[in-house]
Amino acid sequence: MALLRHNGRRLEADADFLDRQLCWRAYFVRMANYVLTLVEDAADAAAYDQIRHHVLFGGSHAYIRNGPEEVKDENLSLLLKLDGIPIGTVRLDQKTDKKAIVRLVAIVSDLQRAGHGTALMGCLEGLATTLGIRELLVYARPAASGFYLRLGYTPFIFDPDNKESIQLHKMIS
Repeated sequence: MALLRHNGRRLEADADFLDRQLCWRAYFVRMANYVLTLVEDAADAAAYDQIRHHVLFGGSHAYIRNGPEEVKDENLSLLLKLDGIPIGTVRLDQKTDKKAIVRLVAIVSDLQRAGHGTALMGCLEGLATTLGIRELLVYARPAASGFYLRLGYTPFIFDPDNKESIQLHKMIS
């Protein structure tokens, strides 16, 4: 049972805890073995970049590996693995006042619409709760807003200057 780590420091959540947290949302995929891990080694970094590059950026040159936001201590680059195989990504940007922004959620294209995104968000909410976060914020693409609404997120303007995204939030405990 490996503990999550970020930039050498231990986080208070372990894989078993995260697995228990996703159960409330994903009973239909409960037989699967999900683990949400921090990206720390070269193999995980390559998988993280490949999934994001292809799913979120369509393979375009607009994707910047290791951008400045990726290396901030408060921003956690996370990889969802199913039975040890990387299938999804998310970044959790921790802010003040027990808030965090969920960014760059992606599931491998041929595995989408099978409950893996819901499992990823369940794991993420469990981790966020363990880190003391009470509110998750999302900048959603219009096509993805239905996904977040189904997970209990509600419209909430937290960045009035952003006119491109649908802004949502969810209180977690």
